[in-house]
Amino acid sequence: MALRKDKDNTAALIAAILFFLAIAVGAFMFFNTYDVNPAALREGHRYESYCQQVHLYKETNGREGWKDYRGIYYKECLE
Repeated sequence: MALRKDKDNTAALIAAILFFLAIAVGAFMFFNTYDVNPAALREGHRYESYCQQVHLYKETNGREGWKDYRGIYYKECLE
């Protein structure tokens, strides 16, 4: 009877280790796949979409796009 209990504990331990290993590998693959592209953080691309939206706001007299809520349009976007 004691031998059967040890086998059950060993199987449960192996199953738990494999489960956590699968979670770790899955998390690594997820973060590796959907990681932010470092090139997108370069100075030239940092405000690209923000600048486009503010420019659209100014072109359409506020009907579309974003207001310059950061206050950086003239400094960062019109260089």
